[in-house]
Amino acid sequence: MLTRKRTNPLFHPDAFRLIAGEERAQRALDDDDSIDLLVWNVFSTLEHHSDQRWLAGRLQQLGGPAVREPIRISLFTGGEREPRLVPPASYIAYVRERAQAVGGDDASVAEFAAPVTAPVRIESPDVVTLVDAVGDRTHLGHGGRERLVELIDVGLEQARRTGKTLAVAVIYTSRSTAASALSARVNALRNEATLAAALPHRRTVPPVVLREMSWQQLLRIWQSELPYLDLQGAPVKAFLAHCRDRGLL
Repeated sequence: MLTRKRTNPLFHPDAFRLIAGEERAQRALDDDDSIDLLVWNVFSTLEHHSDQRWLAGRLQQLGGPAVREPIRISLFTGGEREPRLVPPASYIAYVRERAQAVGGDDASVAEFAAPVTAPVRIESPDVVTLVDAVGDRTHLGHGGRERLVELIDVGLEQARRTGKTLAVAVIYTSRSTAASALSARVNALRNEATLAAALPHRRTVPPVVLREMSWQQLLRIWQSELPYLDLQGAPVKAFLAHCRDRGLL
């Protein structure tokens, strides 16, 4: 007799399905290396921390020292879910000009203009923080664009619309290929000239706080905050075991 494979310990899967859709939820349940599983279990519970002031202090590691209470955490927004995170018109014009120079048309530009989904968006009174999340490998943005630069570009538009400053953070697996590549790139983009060169369509580039963190660091923080989270009914022990099995704790 065939036995059903045990699924991953996904907290409140029905709520996840409402936000991310059935297909994405099923992948989080089935894929042992799912990043969505980590994002959802950690950040959907952190939002309900009983001490918002303490939480704001913790999240400064992702958003910088200006992060303060009250905190609002939203997951998988920007693409299909509001608020839309879209590239600026100046970027679309820049890509269109380059495409036309090599015989391209508007259809070849469409993917570059697509809205961008951020795994985590942290709103605080003065700062909007966009957090990307990867595992052992980096990934690209729309049209093969550098993902970190893409998030900075769309994030600057969101920060402008809301009258806030921008922070962008990336979470990766420690001691992986992604870790070394992303850490080096984050450090490089902290240089104003390097960041400006990565965004040639912008006349000026406002200051951006850039942060990096490993899943190992974040999960240790999350584990230390367990007594202050509303985790009733969630398979916490199974999730901790899942993280240990993957060398994340």
